[in-house]
Amino acid sequence: MTKHGILTEEEFKTYKPPARAVACLNEFMTAKGCHESEIKVLDWGCGRGRFVLWLREKGFNAFGVDIDAEPVENGLTLFKAKGYKDTPLTLIPTSGRTVYADEFFDFLMSDNVLEHVSNIQVAMDEIGRVTAANGSGYHIFPAQWQIIEGHLFMPFVHWIPQGLFRKAVISLFVKLGIEPKWKELEGRSNNEKVDTYYKYSKDNIFYRRFSFVQQQFEKQGFKVTFQTINNPAVSRNRLLGPFARNRITKPIFNWMLLTFKQVEMVIKKGS
Repeated sequence: MTKHGILTEEEFKTYKPPARAVACLNEFMTAKGCHESEIKVLDWGCGRGRFVLWLREKGFNAFGVDIDAEPVENGLTLFKAKGYKDTPLTLIPTSGRTVYADEFFDFLMSDNVLEHVSNIQVAMDEIGRVTAANGSGYHIFPAQWQIIEGHLFMPFVHWIPQGLFRKAVISLFVKLGIEPKWKELEGRSNNEKVDTYYKYSKDNIFYRRFSFVQQQFEKQGFKVTFQTINNPAVSRNRLLGPFARNRITKPIFNWMLLTFKQVEMVIKKGS
């Protein structure tokens, strides 16, 4: 189900939370010596709030924010049906400042969201503001030079500068049947699809170097630790694991993952 559909109990029952984010949150909670109800969690870019609801059902004091009103409204319906009387999901206003007080959250996470943030400085300022001293967070997003663009499913399209050539490449992929096949474009002409995909590539995805994102977090007083190479999908892989563990190959392999695959980071704020 997409953001355009109302979140239902039936759908929520099949939801699987992001395992790495959950593991990081549990590690943070254990280190703090706290119970779930004592941890305030924010899902930045929450969509319909499935992870927020999952966390609440586990006892966490969880909230979510998003820039899009449609998924937020489609998610709140189920929260209300389950008896949550507060407003767990809210919008990020154009100013970028959320409704939450300074240092309100102990743990903040985002899952494939930062690549959609046009003004990363505004987002970082707010993340820094609402994260408590000694708070932590988990963020995962696509690497800048991933081979296949993960939203349009088109190889190299985001490598090409904006303009007629990128649009022509998108048109070629659409003719070849290589496209995301969004529900809202069903029955539309190829030209309409190309226009929509091209506009999306300009206005909705902003890939950045992992080191640049690291610097933005560090400016807010966070210490950043990259975790991509420690992901079990890498470390336990029969082919990739040896490269991830070998002290000679590990640095270059880590750089390749962060540059061409995905960025997975844990952040910790100072006191």
